[in-house]
Amino acid sequence: MAINSPSLNPKTKNKAISLMVMSFLALFLGLIAAFGVWQYLSKTQQQVKELSVTRAVITAAKEIPAGTKITDDHLAVKQLPVHGIPKDYPSSVELIKGRIAKNTIQTEEIIGESRLVAEGAEGSFTQIIPPGQRAITIRVNEVVGVGGFLNPGDHVDILSIIKKGDDKVLSKTILQNVLILAAGDKVIDPNSVADPKPKITSQITVALNLNDSEKLALAAQQGELQLVLRPRGEVTQLLSNGTTLNDVYDDFYREEMPGIQPSLLASTSEDKDSPKNFIEIISGNQKSYYYY
Repeated sequence: MAINSPSLNPKTKNKAISLMVMSFLALFLGLIAAFGVWQYLSKTQQQVKELSVTRAVITAAKEIPAGTKITDDHLAVKQLPVHGIPKDYPSSVELIKGRIAKNTIQTEEIIGESRLVAEGAEGSFTQIIPPGQRAITIRVNEVVGVGGFLNPGDHVDILSIIKKGDDKVLSKTILQNVLILAAGDKVIDPNSVADPKPKITSQITVALNLNDSEKLALAAQQGELQLVLRPRGEVTQLLSNGTTLNDVYDDFYREEMPGIQPSLLASTSEDKDSPKNFIEIISGNQKSYYYY
């Protein structure tokens, strides 16, 4: 006798199919999640591997001023991660030694080709002009040029002496802490030792921004210039209203008034427009006054 197997209930059949579909969907989503985790871990591992790979780079052992011929004392070798270091950065001291710094290189800065004067172009004067500045030349003589003791790399203050009429003369500091790029044909070289013997030259080339270059050019045309040599490392800038003949010779240039004592004459003949108030500025052991 044959036994017939019972047929599945349609609801049961649909439920089984739904379970099967959900199982396949869960498996598929699980595979996607697993692939995502594997990809993330692989990428992270690759990044860690890249960070662990280092290469030698050349850094500045100390600040290297613009125009300096680089020597062993200026350089240090460091191992840094390859990631982020341009391939054109020199990895050997020999590739940098003897080159000229195009701009000032800061301590521990990685030295790349962009910071160096192109090989074969060391003789270009434009390479030693500081960024944002211009080179301007003025005529000097033995007196204006501080007796020939000016050397490239020195810093000076520049005074302008201008005369108006027969007895109106003003001496005023118009520029301070100005870098000398060249004295005659002698160009700045931080590695050279300054010659203590005076060398008379007829021209001095200095570095100034554009506005100060205009001031210097105008002052050179309108009056006389005098250079004042600064001590090495002195960067203080002082306020000055300038000096007139009255400041130097007191009452010599004042019109005498009969019956009035000279001490009273000085106060009564004082220029009405002259400043009455002042601010005293003390910097180290130096004093300066700003009148208003």
